[in-house]
Amino acid sequence: MTVIDVSGCGSGAVFLIKGKANLLFEAGMAYAADQMVENIKRELGDAELDAVLLSHSHYDHVAGLPAVRKAWPGVKTYASERAKEILVKPGALKTIRRLSSEAAEAAGLPWDSEYDDADLQIDVSLEDGETIELGDHTIYAFATIGHTKCSMSYLIDDELMLCSETVGVMGHDGSYMPSFLVDYKAAEESIEYSSELDAKEIILNHYGFVSEADKATIWDVLMQKLRDSVMQ
Repeated sequence: MTVIDVSGCGSGAVFLIKGKANLLFEAGMAYAADQMVENIKRELGDAELDAVLLSHSHYDHVAGLPAVRKAWPGVKTYASERAKEILVKPGALKTIRRLSSEAAEAAGLPWDSEYDDADLQIDVSLEDGETIELGDHTIYAFATIGHTKCSMSYLIDDELMLCSETVGVMGHDGSYMPSFLVDYKAAEESIEYSSELDAKEIILNHYGFVSEADKATIWDVLMQKLRDSVMQ
């Protein structure tokens, strides 16, 4: 399995998992979408992008989808059933468009504001604990509620874990941002369950790969930081 950071801006936002089926984890910001697509094309050449796995429905994770669909019309999007329900709601779609505009303005970068809202929709919803086969990849999807009610993480080929923000967002400078927005207790449970899957490689959202040196303790660290965040 080959995994490449293809984020359009910065790093740790979007990852390409290559194989007989090529998968994208997250779709990133609208203003970063064109560069993200170029990064993916550079890696895939003439090969197709087959699927996008989304951790949840927030704009900074889904707003790049229209650009992805434009480049690869046959791509299928996967997320939780709750995310699928959210991404057809007029209010949610309006908020995504507004936040995308504000983010682009703040970054001083252009974005495609003329996209079709339908391009943000989920093609295939996944249940908690569901396993699917895509090409040569086996994908285990599991709910990690806490950041949002629609948050989902994935275990690819029993090796690579793609984490939602629920388990926490680490900074490369050692900083930490708790990301439970809807349910603290569920966030604890999500960390505990993620740790039990014993993944060989772990990608934390907005961070990237957990280093070899940190793998043995990462779940204990994330749990302690989560608990410390509510004691302050």
